[in-house]
Amino acid sequence: MRRLAPLLLLLSLTAPSCDGCDKPPDTPYKASKKELEQEFRRLEKRQLIQKAPVKKHDKSKTLTVAVPYLPDHLNPWLAINRWGYRIAMHQIYEGLVRRDPRTGKLTGALATSWQMEEEGKVYRFWIRKGVRWQDGRPLSVEDVLFTFNLLTMPKVKKGPFISDIDHSLMRVDKVGGRGVRIVLSHPNAYFLEHLAELPIIPAHVFYKGVSEKSRGSSSPVGTGPYRLYQWIRGESVILERNEFYWGPTPEVQRVVFRKIPDPAKAFVGIRRHQVDLLPEISPVHYPVQITESIKDHYKLYRFVPPDFSYLLWNTRDPILSDFRIRRALSLLIDRKGIAEKVFRGLAVPCEGPFWRPGGLGDSAIAADGYNPEKARELLAQVGWTDHDGDGIRDLKGRPMKLIVLHPVGAKRGLRVLEAIKNNYFRMGIDMVIVPTDWHLLGQHLKKRKFSAAYLTWRGRPYEDFSPIFHSEGRFNYSVVYSIFIDKLLARMRRSLTFTGLSQLSILLERNLAANPPMAFLFRPVHMSIVSRRFANVVPSWDGFRYASFRLDPAHRPPGH
Repeated sequence: MRRLAPLLLLLSLTAPSCDGCDKPPDTPYKASKKELEQEFRRLEKRQLIQKAPVKKHDKSKTLTVAVPYLPDHLNPWLAINRWGYRIAMHQIYEGLVRRDPRTGKLTGALATSWQMEEEGKVYRFWIRKGVRWQDGRPLSVEDVLFTFNLLTMPKVKKGPFISDIDHSLMRVDKVGGRGVRIVLSHPNAYFLEHLAELPIIPAHVFYKGVSEKSRGSSSPVGTGPYRLYQWIRGESVILERNEFYWGPTPEVQRVVFRKIPDPAKAFVGIRRHQVDLLPEISPVHYPVQITESIKDHYKLYRFVPPDFSYLLWNTRDPILSDFRIRRALSLLIDRKGIAEKVFRGLAVPCEGPFWRPGGLGDSAIAADGYNPEKARELLAQVGWTDHDGDGIRDLKGRPMKLIVLHPVGAKRGLRVLEAIKNNYFRMGIDMVIVPTDWHLLGQHLKKRKFSAAYLTWRGRPYEDFSPIFHSEGRFNYSVVYSIFIDKLLARMRRSLTFTGLSQLSILLERNLAANPPMAFLFRPVHMSIVSRRFANVVPSWDGFRYASFRLDPAHRPPGH
């Protein structure tokens, strides 16, 4: 027994514990979540630098921007309004790549370089060293993996730009200490373009979930040149220079976004030199109120974004089923006259869906001119004439009556439709404008309960138009089905060269012109006014890059 005692003691020490033997191992997601929670607890115990030392505020280095509204949150990863995106993206948050506003070319941001492999199915990125989040923690490859893994989670309400990426994403792998390998299900010519709008977000802030209620959505922590300093709900958002920024230190120390919904009051701020930048001058004030006194202290910047307005035709409507009718209706729109009368020159006729400065589309195609004679000829070919003499064209006893849906609140859009209605009436076409709220408008579009609808497309320089032109596109409400157009869109998405993409875009625009699903109307002209205190001002399709602004020492302040 004395000899057996040590042996029994040894067996008791080496025998495995039965505690938890029946429990299955953690899933990869649960294991990674536990690691994040442990890391977060370690960070709470260790005092991080929450705010870099900032020099005393210099009012001369403050830029005041008048905006018509403010966001509900500051997370560009989620669905966000226009000014929320412009405040947060490229100022607070950054992506792996970014677009140079001067040249339009993609350059590195959080990624120093990248390469394409396996004929466009694989991309490798190398993450920049020395980048820190605005709370002091270093940027890691895990943050990038965390951001891309969120794309595969259907419950997360992603923004419109973000949702364009996940349909081709298969897998994201870590390569070494600073590399990321992204595998796509098929080549996607727009993948890099879309990455410029994908903000990399910190895992240690959003590890519990990404939503509008997340603390990172109201107190953002990014890597950009500016960070949130103060947010007064309904009044202003103030950004302050990020002293942790990996790039050149911005000369503008603070950017104040002040809510001024009334364009007249915003222009008063310009006259009194209380506002430094007005992003979009209202047609009410342009060009009459741009006086010489204002020109002495402010400079105008003109930019045509890739947005466009259009009249969407319901091709299932018996009146609009023939392409010649849709062509005639487009020829009856006086685009140049409407641009001058309604927009006072702050709009240009739209030739097609592709943004011409980007190098896509058919430059030989011009916007439809006002040609009532050609329109009358096309209408007569189909048989739409005034048989009963009541002033309205008819066919087989049916009058030519169009029900056009219009979003409530779009005042200039309503004026555009009223101008079109007058031209249609002179040609014997009865057009009825029906103002509709957005929810009801969406229901009518999905059920095809409309003749036409006035809509606006918020575009990007290089856009995949499959959602509105492909037979299975989620926004193809016009019900134009074309196997050839479907194949063109698929070939464009898989194109590996810009030359190939450009040639395919020409074919697509020609097909859309031959069988029009819509009448392209206008592209807006953004006329911005910026104080001459600032130089190196370059407008872009998604706003200004305030970090590139420079203070002009030669500028004379008002009264000198």
